[in-house]
Amino acid sequence: MRIGVKGLAASGLTLAMLALGAGAAQAQTPQLENGKTKAVYDYKTAIRERVLIPQPGIDVDRNGKMDYVTADVIRPAASSATNKMPAIIDPSPYYVTSCRGNEAQCMSDWNNDNVNDRWPLFYDNYFLPRGYAYVLAQMNGTGYTEEGCPMHGGPTDIAGEKSVVDWLNGRVVAYKPKAGTSTTPDLDAPVVADWHNGSSAMIGKSYDGTLSNGVAATGVEGLKTIVPISAISAWYNYSRRGGIRQNSNYPGGSLNPGITYPGTAPSGHAGGINLPNRRGSAAAPTACWNVNQEINNDANEDTGDGDSHGDINKFWNDRDYVKDASKVKAAVFATHGFQDDNVKMDHMAMWWDALGKNNVPRKLWLLRAGHEDPFDSRRAEWVDTLHRWFDHYLYGVDNGIEKEPAVSIEDESKVWKDYASWPIPGTQNVDLFLRATSDPAAAGTLGGKAGGGAADSLGYTALTTTNENALMNSPTGSQANRRVFLSGPLKADLRLSGTAIADLAASIGATQTNFSVIVGDYGVLNADGTRQAFRQVSRTNDEGLATQTRRSCWGDAGLNAVTGEAGTPCETLGAACTLQPREVDNACYAELDPTFTDGTQWRVTRGVRDSTNRDSLVFGDPAVKPVTIGEKFRVPVVTMATEHIFKAGHQVAIIVGGTNTSDVNGTGNNNVAVTLDTRTSKVTLPLVGGYAAAAKAGLTDAETEAPTLGAVPADIATATTDKTGTTVSYTLPTATDNEDPNPVVTCDPASGSKFAVGTTTVTCVAKDANGNTSAPKTFKVVVRQDVPVTAPVGGSVPATLALTLGAPAQLGSFVPGVNQTYLGTTEATVTSTAGDALLSVADTSTVGTGHLVNGAFVLPEPLQLRARNAANTGTAYNNVGSLLNLLSWSAPVANDKVNLEFSQLVKANDPLRTGTYSKSLTFTLSTTQP
Repeated sequence: MRIGVKGLAASGLTLAMLALGAGAAQAQTPQLENGKTKAVYDYKTAIRERVLIPQPGIDVDRNGKMDYVTADVIRPAASSATNKMPAIIDPSPYYVTSCRGNEAQCMSDWNNDNVNDRWPLFYDNYFLPRGYAYVLAQMNGTGYTEEGCPMHGGPTDIAGEKSVVDWLNGRVVAYKPKAGTSTTPDLDAPVVADWHNGSSAMIGKSYDGTLSNGVAATGVEGLKTIVPISAISAWYNYSRRGGIRQNSNYPGGSLNPGITYPGTAPSGHAGGINLPNRRGSAAAPTACWNVNQEINNDANEDTGDGDSHGDINKFWNDRDYVKDASKVKAAVFATHGFQDDNVKMDHMAMWWDALGKNNVPRKLWLLRAGHEDPFDSRRAEWVDTLHRWFDHYLYGVDNGIEKEPAVSIEDESKVWKDYASWPIPGTQNVDLFLRATSDPAAAGTLGGKAGGGAADSLGYTALTTTNENALMNSPTGSQANRRVFLSGPLKADLRLSGTAIADLAASIGATQTNFSVIVGDYGVLNADGTRQAFRQVSRTNDEGLATQTRRSCWGDAGLNAVTGEAGTPCETLGAACTLQPREVDNACYAELDPTFTDGTQWRVTRGVRDSTNRDSLVFGDPAVKPVTIGEKFRVPVVTMATEHIFKAGHQVAIIVGGTNTSDVNGTGNNNVAVTLDTRTSKVTLPLVGGYAAAAKAGLTDAETEAPTLGAVPADIATATTDKTGTTVSYTLPTATDNEDPNPVVTCDPASGSKFAVGTTTVTCVAKDANGNTSAPKTFKVVVRQDVPVTAPVGGSVPATLALTLGAPAQLGSFVPGVNQTYLGTTEATVTSTAGDALLSVADTSTVGTGHLVNGAFVLPEPLQLRARNAANTGTAYNNVGSLLNLLSWSAPVANDKVNLEFSQLVKANDPLRTGTYSKSLTFTLSTTQP
């Protein structure tokens, strides 16, 4: 579909923008108590205001006017231009439809004064008294609006939520509603957030967290952190995966209409919401209804939902926030239930990895639950951690939270452990090859290398009607419509952390089929063939958390919107409380407890892939094509990231089948014969401890092939004066193994040991994780003892200072009346046994000292001299006088050749007498350390 774009020419808007304030000023220093912002502001007197933010160039509902998004703000009455505060934003499309939180709280105007009276969730009640504003940012076409339409997390939705951050930071204008209305902007009443300190956060579960991810991916300035809770990071993966749809017409036929107000308030909110029906229906279409039909239209293969092909087209690419992770400037505190079958764990894993690659500060909580909020799972710890996180990133409090372990995982129900990263440190990928047994009708086994097993292939018929139970039940039973590969009973616990990926080789009897892969956990097998049940937190029963009757309070209460009476205060955080009237905004919430299921099998993770998409998921890519019947191909199947501990005695299963209808729709060809290659097909599991842990647990078939030990060092010979021997170090040889990527090499005696005098044989072996040991290899270390005996020998050196001069230097013939410098050189040879030596020269004559003379005639210009040896040391040209130091030595020297270079300037007006000008100079070699 094409969204209309309109130019903006409203003079009211232009004038209003000139009045924008500066939103990026620093916050006033908050009051702290025990290292956290203190509750000092009164919730009951808080300022509540609504602003409507224009969306220039965006007209989703095509009514010829630009859209507006609505933001409701609640902030301390003391917030001002001189007492600036940060804002916590919950961007959401749900505020007047599905509503928010476990108790489905909607925005509501109980007294019909066009001011919001209910602020869903605890964030306002808890954080406002501590100096924070709370903003309900309503997505385009949702909430209190009569403009725009939701677009399934698309660019217009993200632009609208981003504009809330821009308004807070003074970059765009916003308006009050007109008097007596709740959705009509008053273009003569701009609103400036001069109370804002320039720092904002976004937080929210599901769609709310998804919008937070999308806005962060724009790189908007002023968004300092986001807290996505069970959030989408790439919308394609939400309603389809691996080229297969999970549903039909979901964006335009389900979710978009579901979040567009239908004209009737949700149950329990009668009179609280007064908005027109913008959802529409086939019988009574609205603007948004018509927009959604374009998304549904299969003729729009690239710009619609792509139901006809199931691939990633422009529509889905526009809703992929992961691709823009390099733009993220906000720190990210993500949480996710690793049993979430709504927003699955692949969203968190993709986002987490992309953030890490771009060095974004990040933190992660993984809950042993489904689509849940940590507030309902680990309430006290969550509130405290979130408080410290916001204090640090929005107020700059140096509380060290960014230096704490980055990851917290609920390893067992209500048992949490911290880790430095995720997947858990020490996790390594381990290949499990799918093997056939001698009975083609039986379940297969798992091997640690390719090429094993009793047959090249196993067959099954892929159906489009098999649900998860059909694929998993009775793993050793009929293999007609699936293939199960089982480990033996585990000898030790084994932990999976991350994403398992299948790499299947197969041929099929049609041009297309769907593949599904399940990683399963089966309980202990009893002697009678039955299995022992084991307990897991439930996936299907309340997402693993059930609402209880007891309640606890986590923030202040406001006034009754109808009577004006004060609500019951929360005297102590976490204390028991009772349900208050709905007209009182308060933070008294029901607590939740885990729910459990007992069974003999458990789906750990799963994945699907359309064979047509074996090489690409991108619509229009030539690599997306049918297979050739009977021709072998490879197809990757990526499962959902997760955390799971297989207990000792359990069996690990890999199940390969056709469409898993518990996961995706039954599209594609039915009753397709599949021949699965059982020599090279494999599933790679991310296991904590890697192959060594897998071998210890006995995950794969027994393996007896020993490692291959590489070359040992050559024989080593060394000497020592110590009769007990000496320490010898050497490089360990390397080793390879058919399965174990890291066989252990040991040598005895070990490198760094003390070896006795004589010959020691060092024996080296390699051992793999299965206990197989290579043949030994040896080398020798020979230690020789040396006994030193002192025998004096020597000779004497007489004190010597020897200076030998060469032939006298010749300056040539002087030419009268010409200005010229004449040069001459002679050589000296210096030998000295002294600690130092100095070569100097002096003119000891009494006639024309320092000048050349010809009888009684003296050259006007002085004679100059310098000395240079091979090291090019010595002085520059200097006048010869009573004493001139030429060259020095700091150590003994023998036959050091020294060039003595003379320079004589004769000027044009110098009178010259016929004859020879000369001078006898005295050169002296002296020492202070004979």
